[in-house]
Amino acid sequence: MWGQEGGSAMASDATRRILTTRNGKVEPLLRRDPLASSSNKWQGITLEKHLADRDYVRSDFAVHSNLVHIFTGRPVTQEWRFDGHNYRVQNTASSLMLAPKGLQASVRVARTQPDVQWILELEPPPSQDLLNGRKFSPTPQLNLRDPQAVRLVQLLQTEVESGAPTGSLFGETIGNSLILYLAQHYSIAAPGRDQIRGGLPGLRLKRVLEYIEVNLSSDIHLNDLAETAGLSAFHFARLFKQSTGVSPHQYLLQRRLERAKELLRKPSMSLSEVGLESGFADQSHFTNVFRRFVGATPSKFRSSL
Repeated sequence: MWGQEGGSAMASDATRRILTTRNGKVEPLLRRDPLASSSNKWQGITLEKHLADRDYVRSDFAVHSNLVHIFTGRPVTQEWRFDGHNYRVQNTASSLMLAPKGLQASVRVARTQPDVQWILELEPPPSQDLLNGRKFSPTPQLNLRDPQAVRLVQLLQTEVESGAPTGSLFGETIGNSLILYLAQHYSIAAPGRDQIRGGLPGLRLKRVLEYIEVNLSSDIHLNDLAETAGLSAFHFARLFKQSTGVSPHQYLLQRRLERAKELLRKPSMSLSEVGLESGFADQSHFTNVFRRFVGATPSKFRSSL
């Protein structure tokens, strides 16, 4: 489970992978290229989908980063040893395993046949301060059954399977919500108390909204907005919603749709140009989102003007 000994060569440096340390060398946790991956799309979180082998054994290793394993298929039997104790669990669909960074352990994993395996790495950079000054320090959870945590993970899986067409902000917001949830329920230290209430102060909100307008055609990260507001990511998303009534991702989507409507009034611009200038990943994503929220395709909307 923690590494595959066969498979293809290591991915290029340009593609972010979930890592481990073997024989003093840092390399991808699973050596095969993933079936799907968030790659460099999100800051602080990486999600990979793999085809796992039937059997896996690894002894006396340290978990390299905070990991969540997501079980979606047939039952998986795990035998663990850490902190001087032995544990045997059977994971079934919709269960999670949380392995904290630095855990010293040995593990044996058995499946009835090769099966799909999802692994999520949660490594928020210190600059994000998701936990209001506290370090993310989860405790081992070998067979976690928590519908709320599973729901958040499934949203990330859907994003990866679809190629993350909505941009970075949505996945990062969901990932940060998951980190906060796990910190509140399965961590050594819960997040510090929130000292800011009542939404974003007016000038900070103004700066954020102006930043969004200027960068609508770019891929905006959650931390970009938090830094613009002069706040940690721990505070920003919740305070933004208190001030505007919608999440940062929802607000960004609304503004992109409004920008697209404005640009569609310019006959000199092609539909693909309108989509890219409005911040959509490609014309297909632009068309699907526009039709879903406006009720007509961009071309039909333009012809109705």
